[in-house]
Amino acid sequence: MIIDLLKYKNQIILQGPPGTGKTRQAKLIASELTKPRIVGNPESIIDKLIKNFNTNDEVVKSTRESREKLLSKFYELFPKENIDKLTLENYCAGRGDRDNFCWWIETGLKLLGSYSPGSARSYLIYWKKAIEDYSKHGFVKEIEDNNEAMKKVAEFLSEVINSKNLDNSNQYFGDSFLLKLLNSYYPDEYFPINSEKMIDNALKIFKVNYQGLNVFEKNQKLNQVYIEKKKRLNVQLTSYEFGKLLWENFNLKTGENIVDNNDAVASGEYEIIQFHPAYSYEDFVRGIVADTTEGGSVSYQVENKVLADFAQKATDNPNGNYVLIIDEINRANLPSVLGELIYALEYRNEAVTSMYEFEGEREITLPKNLYIIGTMNTADRSVGHIDYAIRRRFAFVDILPDENVIQNPFAKKLFNEIKALFGNEFLSPDFKAKDVMIGHSYFIVKDEDELKIKLEFEIKPILREYLKDGIFLETANDIIEILNV
Repeated sequence: MIIDLLKYKNQIILQGPPGTGKTRQAKLIASELTKPRIVGNPESIIDKLIKNFNTNDEVVKSTRESREKLLSKFYELFPKENIDKLTLENYCAGRGDRDNFCWWIETGLKLLGSYSPGSARSYLIYWKKAIEDYSKHGFVKEIEDNNEAMKKVAEFLSEVINSKNLDNSNQYFGDSFLLKLLNSYYPDEYFPINSEKMIDNALKIFKVNYQGLNVFEKNQKLNQVYIEKKKRLNVQLTSYEFGKLLWENFNLKTGENIVDNNDAVASGEYEIIQFHPAYSYEDFVRGIVADTTEGGSVSYQVENKVLADFAQKATDNPNGNYVLIIDEINRANLPSVLGELIYALEYRNEAVTSMYEFEGEREITLPKNLYIIGTMNTADRSVGHIDYAIRRRFAFVDILPDENVIQNPFAKKLFNEIKALFGNEFLSPDFKAKDVMIGHSYFIVKDEDELKIKLEFEIKPILREYLKDGIFLETANDIIEILNV
């Protein structure tokens, strides 16, 4: 029942008084949702998706148009016959402009296939702000003149792009960078996946033998699979659209849900964190952190935090379920912590703009396979209420005291004696018993001695706090003090 509600709503809050097992219940739900399960034959799943692909969909048409415009703009700025004329100014990243060759390869053409260099060193020359000069690496590192070094890089890139000469090319540039160049300039010949690991896992889906092939040959094998599928199933989808079907339905990064027995196995992950009053957007979503450089100076960079990281994991593994448990969710200032993601909670798979740019992008997306379970202690009067805008995006589930799980007869008797304190005779009319009645976990014990310890050091202190805070009327004082096992 609760799992069905979570699947429908995507985020729920388990609420109740202390000791009712809210966090335990959240862990049980998360464990059930994230356990491995068979989702079917990988190739059959892709075939079905291709057959159902709607080329007349307005979003598909619009995205195709955007991709065509991007490529046209890129070719206009960097025609392949002029690559050998690239200069420091129009090649190098690092100055913050958005019209250099490296920016286009890494960010500008992201809609046509993602490429992440890991470091600007991958480009061999880049502008390094810390030294206010160009930083050179690889085969041009020892060339003193920056322009001469740039000329060597440009000539090499021209040879790769115009002649498709890849002999010993990976001694100078990374394979992923070279593949990104090739599938940008030759989209009909090279597939828009640039990671060798992801290409391997994609080929596994179609049971293609890739042993002994280099990464460029593997990429072209995958492109051939795409061409054959498109022809056999008679669907006019682009190579990028075919790739999107692959990475949206399988974890190509790790291949963990693609196994050799022809079944795709989906598994997920859950994580638990605890909110507190000082918790902020920068702690939960994305924030700026200070880092000390090699020279001892302090630099600042943006980092993804737990929610953005977990959302990326869920995006990378679309068949797995990911559950984030937020204990004591109401102890933080939720509008401040969530920021623009209040909208993303309701509109899954729609990108929202973050206040911080991370790896060239401000957008954050919460995928549909990311679930959030909050827990809330309804007896805690020291925290703020949850406002309506956030409340309507969560489903609230009461987790209440349950006498039936208490096995020890002395504990059961004590539970009922304490339960009587939460009747009209002792409870302030400002409170409801279901919000403050202490839960069954305080009464789950192995013997009388443990029950005595719990009564004196856990149960009575809470009841005395209730009396002090006005939850109980003064008439409850004598009853509390004479409680015994």
